[in-house]
Amino acid sequence: MRIAILAPEKTEFSSTTASITLGSAASDDIVLAGEGIAATHASLTSDARGHVLEVLATMAPIHVNARPVRERALLHAGDRISIGAVQVLLLGEHVREACPDDAEPDGNLPAGALSLRGVGGSRSGAALRVAPTLELGADGLPIGLGVQAGSLRVFCVHGRPAVRSHDLPMAAWPRVNGHVTASAWLHDGDQISIGAQRYLVDAPVDAARRDAAHAFIPAEAARPEDTAGPRREVWWLLLTAAVIALVLALLLALRH
Repeated sequence: MRIAILAPEKTEFSSTTASITLGSAASDDIVLAGEGIAATHASLTSDARGHVLEVLATMAPIHVNARPVRERALLHAGDRISIGAVQVLLLGEHVREACPDDAEPDGNLPAGALSLRGVGGSRSGAALRVAPTLELGADGLPIGLGVQAGSLRVFCVHGRPAVRSHDLPMAAWPRVNGHVTASAWLHDGDQISIGAQRYLVDAPVDAARRDAAHAFIPAEAARPEDTAGPRREVWWLLLTAAVIALVLALLLALRH
C-alpha cells in the first residue's frame, strides 16, 4: 500500500501490511498533524475488494474526493482523502509504462470496448464512450464542453487502452492511479484524474484478457519421483500377471 501526503507537507509512505492506521498518535502508522485529528482517526485495509477506509473518530470530518464519509468507504488507487486540512492520496503500486509517441491509435473500436465512467466532478455518473478516440480538455471535460488549452487523448493501440497528453502544460498533466504522467498504457479499473474530473477506465476486453492470464497455470514438469514410484510398480504388476497367464495357458495345453 502506497500513500502520498499532499498537504500541508509532501511525503510518501509505503507499507507491506494489509492494514494501517492514520492519526495523531505516535503509535499510528501514518502520523498526521492538524486541528481535530485524533489518535487512530482512521484506518485503511486492503482485502479482496480493494482498499477500505474506516472512520474511527469524528472530530475532524473525513472526505473522499470531496464527498463526506461517515463510517467506511471502498477506495480506488488515485482517490484523495481529506482529514481536516490534511490531504492524503492513495497511490497505485506501480507507475504505468508510457505509451510511445509514435503509437498509432486504432481506427476502429467495437462498441463497448472502452469508455470512461465519471466518478467525481461535474461528469460524475456519466459514461464517456471512446469511439475510436476521446479527447478531454485541461479541465477534464470533453473537448467542446470546456476550456481546451491542450488535450488528453484516450484511445487503443491494437486493442490496448492508452492515454496521451497533447500540448498540455506539465501542471495540467493527469494522474493515473495517483501518479502524474504525460502518457501511459491503461488497464480496466484504472482511475484518471484531470482538472476537477475523475474517471474510471471501463475496458471489458482488457479485464477478460487479464483474468484469463491470471487463471492460466502452467503444468509442472514431470519430476523424477513421479516416474520412479507407483507407475513403475504398476508395470511390474502387469508383467507378473502376463507371465502367470502364460504359464496357466501352457499347463492347460499339456493336459489336452
